[in-house]
Amino acid sequence: MPLTELQIKALKPRDIRYVVSDGRGLALEVMPTGSASWRYRYQFKGKTEKVSLGKYPMVSFKAARLKRDEFAKAVHDGESPARQKQLEKFALANATSLRDFSERYFKEVIERDRKDTKQLRRYLEKEIYPAFGDLSRRDITAQDVQRLVFRKRDNRFESAAAQLRNLLKRIFDYAIVCAVITVNPTHATPMRFITRARPRTRSLTPEELKTYLQIV
Repeated sequence: MPLTELQIKALKPRDIRYVVSDGRGLALEVMPTGSASWRYRYQFKGKTEKVSLGKYPMVSFKAARLKRDEFAKAVHDGESPARQKQLEKFALANATSLRDFSERYFKEVIERDRKDTKQLRRYLEKEIYPAFGDLSRRDITAQDVQRLVFRKRDNRFESAAAQLRNLLKRIFDYAIVCAVITVNPTHATPMRFITRARPRTRSLTPEELKTYLQIV
């Protein structure tokens, strides 16, 4: 029996992983941690294959069904969605520049989560892309990140250096989530080497607190 949005929202984690089916090969896999991911199972040339469609709610119920239908058509046309995703992942990991992947991150994450994206766009265009935007993500080292961030710090722009480092961290974290890299080069540049905590004489305003939470 097909799922409903209410049923999905009511799902709770259990001690072991479990799967709930929406039918026609689409299912939601719920982990003990509470995270849930869409899976599509199908038969291709006599064998069962499985492909991931993304995590819920980042990939909505409606989007998962549309993707399921797209993959079902591909199977009908003699194409393997699992094989196609493997090829795309390989190409993404080996050919995509930091600029290309950062634009993907900007569209899929930043523009979705924030109303004001001007400052982060400025960091990309004025700082990150000129430094190593055309390099593959896999070729960017911890030293590359440090040179960029420390130059900003040493010019007495500690706050900007911290935000620049954290934007890079989030981009590389997303690349790890997308399984195109395994190591985040920003981890070798801890925040304590960029800016020092200063004693405050007042509490943060709600707007200041929001800004702080966005960069940590």
